[in-house]
Order: sequence, then structure tokens, then C-alpha cells
Amino acid sequence: MNILIASDSHGRADRLGEAVRRAGADVLLFLGDGLRDLFVLPDAMTVRAVRGNCDFFGAGDVPLTRLEIFGKYRVFLTHGHTFSVKSGPGAAVLAAARADADVLLYGHTHVPYECTLPAGTPLADGSTLQRPLLVVCPGSVGEPQRGEPTFATLTLRDNGILAGFGKL
Repeated sequence: MNILIASDSHGRADRLGEAVRRAGADVLLFLGDGLRDLFVLPDAMTVRAVRGNCDFFGAGDVPLTRLEIFGKYRVFLTHGHTFSVKSGPGAAVLAAARADADVLLYGHTHVPYECTLPAGTPLADGSTLQRPLLVVCPGSVGEPQRGEPTFATLTLRDNGILAGFGKL
């Protein structure tokens, strides 16, 4: 399964649409700050979204976090502002670990980031990760902090997860 991860379009629906075209994904996981831009997506595309700190109108039913299950993989989504990710992903990592997630996806920083935390990694509450956690921030398709607009992709396979980045 191919998944597009995008965040922080901030009114640049054209860039979100271009990311969809380039990624050729089956599913979009949108991490907030641009929910109104989702109108550009093909009707047949599966979209799961969380609300960002700049999503005001029509966002009342969109959660701040969600857990999506794709086959054997559990994916935790958040915009990240409620976990202060601009100071680091630690609080979001803890929330993902408590949700028994395999993948943590967050936005808000506008800077692409990816790492895999191994099982045994210490968590903020003094516990440790029970299994590896892939952590990905796709950057921003609308207002990148530096450089070009970016998005991320996940390819889920029986034997593992492959993460990648794309630029617009």
C-alpha cells in the first residue's frame, strides 16, 4: 500500500494537488493546517485527516489525533501543536507509544524529519519503547520553513515500512 503524507498546506491547494499527482498514492494522511484545501483531491481518494492549530472553519468534527490501522501496522497521526513538537517530538512519541503505534506522523514544524527509534528507547514518562517506532514529519507543502515544499510517502509491505520524501 502506498500512502501520501502531507501537512501544512496553508491555502496552497494547488501544491497539495500536485503532491497527490506526484505520489500516486492510494491514501492521503493529512496532518492539519489546510483542511479547506482538501477539496482539490479526487473523489475516489481515501483521506484521513487531523486538525491543526490553524484549522478553524469546518474542522469541528476532525480530531486532533487519530490512530489508523493498515493491515498489521498502527499509524498515529497528529498535527503536533498539542505535543509541542517544535521543541522536539518527545511528547508525541510517548503518545504514539501509548497507542501501541508502529509509526508516528506529525506536522506543525514545516521541516521534514524522519528517524526510527529502536525498541528500548527511553520515553518521557520513564518507560521504554516496546518495539521500534518510525517517526516522520513530512515538512510543509504550503509554507516550507526552508527550501522547497515537501511531502512524505509510506510504502507498507508485509516485510516492513519504507518512508521517503518528495519535493514540489
